[in-house]
Amino acid sequence: MSTRRGENLRTRPQKHKNHTAFKNDLHDKTPVTKMLNSLHVSEVCEHCRGVIEWKIKYKKYKPLSQPKTCIKCGNRCVKKAYHVMCRECALKLKVCAKCNKSPEDGGIVAPEPTPREQMRLDAEMQQMVKRLTERKRRTFLRFMKKGKKKDKEVPEEASAEDAPAEEAEIPVPDTIPHTREELLDKIQSLNLSADDEFSGSDFDDDDEFDDSDSQSNCS
Repeated sequence: MSTRRGENLRTRPQKHKNHTAFKNDLHDKTPVTKMLNSLHVSEVCEHCRGVIEWKIKYKKYKPLSQPKTCIKCGNRCVKKAYHVMCRECALKLKVCAKCNKSPEDGGIVAPEPTPREQMRLDAEMQQMVKRLTERKRRTFLRFMKKGKKKDKEVPEEASAEDAPAEEAEIPVPDTIPHTREELLDKIQSLNLSADDEFSGSDFDDDDEFDDSDSQSNCS
């Protein structure tokens, strides 16, 4: 950047550009890294969620060694790093557990269900699947087993000319399991389609019944 007065903006591109995206588990396969990558960031606003996920992605996240003190209830029950209040206080006051502010543009990220709640939700989903017909049940199981494609992360600064020749081919994206909301939407769509088929079959049967009555009257 030039130091001349009035020229505070740089026009040339940056000198170093990454050809591949940074992976925090490329050379680190420890259980701590796996736990952080599977961590569900919740009870915070969308801005704070992005900050915490950035720290996890680029190995800047530092877990707590012992619980912190909640600024609301005063108990040492804050177990998540960068949070200033416990889960109960954040949900009760409907504020972000990190910045202690009420979100204006978006809501608070929903917390992950507890093991007991997860067992109850799984039991409810199994009951919903059992109510489906055999054909609909197999369709749902194939949908759940197939999963969905995971978007490939591409560096913003990388260009096609700077990329090496061996990385020109785009690998097949990995698949990730569907979320609970997507599975519930699929079950609901299958139920609606089953209801439509049932109502259509009833309508056809009524038409056949009316036709048979008309023929008998004519005879």
